[in-house]
Amino acid sequence: MSLLGAGGAELVDAQYVRWQQDPNQLSAEWRAYFQGFELGLARSEAATGPSAAGDLALQARADQLIYRYRDLGHLLACLDPLAECPSSHPLLDLEACDLTPADLAREGCAPEFGAGATVSLGQVLTALKETYCRAVGVEYMHLQDPQEREWLRIRMEGTRNRTPFPADLRREVWAELVRASRFEQFLHKRYLGQTRFSLEGAEVLLPLLRTVCRDAAGHGVEKVVLGMAHRGRLNVHVHLLGKSYHELFCQFEASYDPDGVPGGGDVKYHSGYAGDVAVGGGATVRVIMPENPSHLEAVNPVVEGVARAFQDRLGAEGPRRVLPVLIHGDAAFPGQGIVAETLNLARLEGYATGGTLHLILNNQIGYTTLPEDARSTRYATDLAKMLMVPIFHVHGEHPEAVLHAGRLALEYRTAFGKDAVLDLVCYRRHGHNEGDEPYFTQQEYKDRYPHDYDGTLWDWPAYERVSQSPEEIKHGI
Repeated sequence: MSLLGAGGAELVDAQYVRWQQDPNQLSAEWRAYFQGFELGLARSEAATGPSAAGDLALQARADQLIYRYRDLGHLLACLDPLAECPSSHPLLDLEACDLTPADLAREGCAPEFGAGATVSLGQVLTALKETYCRAVGVEYMHLQDPQEREWLRIRMEGTRNRTPFPADLRREVWAELVRASRFEQFLHKRYLGQTRFSLEGAEVLLPLLRTVCRDAAGHGVEKVVLGMAHRGRLNVHVHLLGKSYHELFCQFEASYDPDGVPGGGDVKYHSGYAGDVAVGGGATVRVIMPENPSHLEAVNPVVEGVARAFQDRLGAEGPRRVLPVLIHGDAAFPGQGIVAETLNLARLEGYATGGTLHLILNNQIGYTTLPEDARSTRYATDLAKMLMVPIFHVHGEHPEAVLHAGRLALEYRTAFGKDAVLDLVCYRRHGHNEGDEPYFTQQEYKDRYPHDYDGTLWDWPAYERVSQSPEEIKHGI
């Protein structure tokens, strides 16, 4: 058995661990299997000596560690812009698999983790940490289809879960982040106190959406049906869909329109819009954003219905040419029942849309409620596991990681016709909206993370803070 193992080996390893803990947990067939394994191991030791038997035992323990990193490596991923990166977890320590630091120098057959036929356990562990414990944490071992798991594993471990982006694309992303930030700053000064649900703290959403549109066009997509709640909506209108500044600013001006239909208006961050997004080579993708009321997730079935209608008109090619994208809030996703209801329809023949790309704009707070007071699960995305689809958790201030995960999620949707979930762990710079004082609406959150949002810089890919915020300097932190 190699250090890497395969899908079947992972199942055997998991059952073997259970057998070691208590054989009575398993069926008679499994117990007989492992009793035979132990008997064979004893005979091997008698015939070849303790060294060979020890190598075989090391293989089994190493396989167990590898499985754990694939399954639980996300627990060590550096995801939160407002907190220190985790450095250890008891289930991922060497001791948890009966390994020692001395074992890291021992070699085995694992070509997927090294250039040669053999590689040390230390090299394997480094590769696993680079793949699953940096700015992208992935949950995919709950998928029941071994083909899907292997498809994801190859693409993640083969690249160490990162994409090297060329300098021109990095400059383009930087410029888009600056535009998004400056736009919000202007609105905050020119229309002080007016509610707009700023994108500040999650500006990476804009380059992510543009990348999704470009890559989707490469997969044959012609239309994107985009549903989202309030936060960042105006920024998306202007900088992705092409709404003019003049048109938007007029919505901020309190002017009387005698031709307006009584009761026919709505606040600016509820309105829909449609535009053509350039995807290179003179081509465009049509992006349609329906209107959305204050019931944040009410637009979900609307988006799916619009996308399905477009797809039905196109016939068999419909799911490939029309892509539904839903942007959720981290509190609304597990908190509003319409999300579960919509997810439940995702694979039904009468409602399926060939897979939806779900983006969680994770502000780590719902109105004034902290995550630990809002849900009973570790992640806001745990509800999506009901569909057996991959979930990518990404550091919201690492644009390269966000774009990499977004591309991989879209590729999965294209390959398997299923949903994929991207959890952007970010924050909100202001309170619930711009009319709130953050220290009033999220005081506990501020106390928990005392960083000044404007003063923290990061050195990627080392993921270490390289400057102190003014608040930290003031208090000598």
